[in-house]
Amino acid sequence: MDRSDESEAPASYAALGRRQFLRGFAATGALAGASGLLAACSGSSASTNTSSTPAATTKPKRGGDLKVGLTGGGPTDTVDPHKGITYLDSSRLQSLYSPLVQLDANAELEYMLAESITPNGDFTQWTIKLRQGVTFHNGKPLTAQDVIFTLNRILSNQLSGSIPLGPIDIKNTKAVDTHTVLVAMSKPYSSFVTQLAASWVYLYIAPVGFNPAKPVGTGPFMFKSLSSGQRSVFTRNPHYWRTGLPYADTLEILDFANTVSLAAALQTGQIHAAGTLDGPQMATLDNASGVKAIPSKGGGIVPFTMRVETPPFNDVRVRQAMRLLVDRAQLIDSALDGHGSLASDVFSPFDPVFNTKLVRHTDVAQAKHLLKQAGKEDLTVTLTTSAISTGTVAMATVLAEQAKAAGVKINVSNVPSGTFFGKQYLSWPFAQDYYNYFPYLPQVAESMLLKSPFNETHTSNPTYTKWYDQANATASGSSLEKELLFEMQNFDFNQGGYIIPAYVDALDAYSTKIAGFQAARIGQPLSNFDMEHWYFI
Repeated sequence: MDRSDESEAPASYAALGRRQFLRGFAATGALAGASGLLAACSGSSASTNTSSTPAATTKPKRGGDLKVGLTGGGPTDTVDPHKGITYLDSSRLQSLYSPLVQLDANAELEYMLAESITPNGDFTQWTIKLRQGVTFHNGKPLTAQDVIFTLNRILSNQLSGSIPLGPIDIKNTKAVDTHTVLVAMSKPYSSFVTQLAASWVYLYIAPVGFNPAKPVGTGPFMFKSLSSGQRSVFTRNPHYWRTGLPYADTLEILDFANTVSLAAALQTGQIHAAGTLDGPQMATLDNASGVKAIPSKGGGIVPFTMRVETPPFNDVRVRQAMRLLVDRAQLIDSALDGHGSLASDVFSPFDPVFNTKLVRHTDVAQAKHLLKQAGKEDLTVTLTTSAISTGTVAMATVLAEQAKAAGVKINVSNVPSGTFFGKQYLSWPFAQDYYNYFPYLPQVAESMLLKSPFNETHTSNPTYTKWYDQANATASGSSLEKELLFEMQNFDFNQGGYIIPAYVDALDAYSTKIAGFQAARIGQPLSNFDMEHWYFI
């Protein structure tokens, strides 16, 4: 469910001068652009702006060389379908490959290479029926063996996709026929389809014997070249399983140093679309000729992450105090230029079992009280940030200013994205990260369990893990599932290591020379990287 329509936000700072000061203060860190951790679903969706373009009624036509821009690439750029990290990686992988299922632009389940995925009675076996007539770029037909190969590659190498695959018993997973896979589980796993859809960017299907040096997939475009940190080029797949798509002859994805140069490239016609912009660029582009700015109201998060086993955050009173000192409405106004919806430290707002009653308001007096109880009246901490997503550095800067009211000194350490995602990534005591929208249990799998691939808070609570396992042995939509997920969300709200002040909008802009794009609630840039549907007017 969409929280953007809930009750009014707590009052922001009354004085306009205060708002202007913090907005300017935040802007010192707001110029650099966004890369994207991919971790970076069948939730029901409220209405959202999905109008595709001013020329939405124009009949699509084929042809043209499509160019899109993002920020955050570098030497780790990849076209390996199971090793993506950044939004640039995701844009390439979504063009080259297809998953079994995914979340569409409205955060709803969309079957891709799979026609159906159904469980047995106790969720210990799942049957995957594949779409027929699908071929890889090299002409090889898609078969059940390719799915088994992909699952085994991910699990045996403990890649990021191994967590959403859950308790798959790969040794007893088998092909029933050329287009049917029987997936065995070592324990009940009722959220299997939801997990596959939410984490599709780690779970693209590769052919048996896949060679990442010569990438072939079943996606709308075929690989031509990659220059790490600069550009990648793809050509139209004439045998794509979605008949008639894609429309463009070629796709070129360019990497920019920051969102300022990215926005400028869009205005000058160097590119046709720009993803993960910042508020100031959106304000400029919204008034620019030949450009359409499209903010997407989504459920993605940019959490402040506190390591729960590391002082001072190993004291729950400190974690709660840090959450209480945040003026969330003011932070959205100043750091995000209004491009966000209020959040209260709980993720997955579109999930059918999201608890809307968990709401947190600013309470500086209580924050001071808790810090005094913890013996941390004069708390000083370092917050590690980087321009890794929309608003990260600005949010860190505003939080540091707000914390002063509770006597907390936050030293903001703004490091290059390569350093942030380097050896210390997931080990910073106090930092930030970001995720596209995930339904609740997939987000837990991504970041809240001991073996989660992105457990920045180092959460490892046996009771919480027990609830997670029980929920996966329970039918979706049952009263028991709701009870378990509410218990887990109460834990997140009262004891967790995230400060989530906002559900952050995705900020993209497009040339009026193209059509076919739309707003996307997931938070993935550029219309969920759905470039196969874009065409020139």
